[in-house]
Amino acid sequence: MTDGLLENIIQLEKHIQAEVASEQARASEWQSRELTELHQAMSKAREKEKQRCQQQLAEKKAELLNEGTAMEAAADAWCQRLASLDEAILRDALKRYLAAILPGGDHDHPHGQG
Repeated sequence: MTDGLLENIIQLEKHIQAEVASEQARASEWQSRELTELHQAMSKAREKEKQRCQQQLAEKKAELLNEGTAMEAAADAWCQRLASLDEAILRDALKRYLAAILPGGDHDHPHGQG
């Protein structure tokens, strides 16, 4: 009877070891599946974020191009206004500025030349 009991214990231990090995294999498979799913989710999230950033970049680029075009048009209009100013008005303005920065008043010819 002792031999039978010992045989039962050995069989039970083998059964438990097989169950543990089976459970470890299932846990390893589950871990592998979960890891794969996490990698896929991370890749999708990364791609989505990359697309979002590219969209923002494209929008900002378009915005800056529009601003540049508007600035260029404003500068062109300003230059057109300056180019169309009457020379007499420009000479009068220049005389005023020169009188303010040059010594000796606003004489066109300080040495009497004229």
